[in-house]
Amino acid sequence: MTIRLFFFLSALLILGSCQSDASGSTADQQSGTTQPETAAPAPDEKEARPQPSLYQPPQSTEVLFLSIDDQTAAAGETVCTPVRARGFNSLLSMQYTVAWNPDVLTFKGLKDFGLPYLSIQNFGTTRVQEGVMPVAWIDNALKGVTVSAGNPLYTICFEAKAGGQSSPVQIIDQPTAIEVVNLGEKLVGLDSEPGTITVQ
Repeated sequence: MTIRLFFFLSALLILGSCQSDASGSTADQQSGTTQPETAAPAPDEKEARPQPSLYQPPQSTEVLFLSIDDQTAAAGETVCTPVRARGFNSLLSMQYTVAWNPDVLTFKGLKDFGLPYLSIQNFGTTRVQEGVMPVAWIDNALKGVTVSAGNPLYTICFEAKAGGQSSPVQIIDQPTAIEVVNLGEKLVGLDSEPGTITVQ
């Protein structure tokens, strides 16, 4: 079962033959010289070959809704906030980016994974110092996963840095674009409600 977007690449093989003029002029034949053959111009391959067409999977009417809890912490404390789901019905895969203000919060870790095949390996932690963390999950069993409304998918933990400030923790589409696919191999919309972590 294919669950990822893909391109159907088509190529057109162009066969051309150039007919040569085997006979020279009378004067050339008498002098024993032969005029060089003039090759027909090569076809413009960029114009002759069709451009690859992008496969567009069907769009589902369903929407996955993700919400992140608000939290309050003192400066220097570790604060954890869950990412909850609603409309998580028979999904095969999802990807997006979690973002926050790195001047207010320092990423500490992840816990309480609530999906099969979800672990720390599904999170891109190489840019957390910039306040962005890509998330990419797939149901390796390809059976579709359903999660009860309000249940956490995972929990993110931060160290609260700056007192008297706050930071949103939100879902964005950069650097990893938002994409959710269901068991019917249709794209599912994604809506989200950011949480706010307030540092006292």
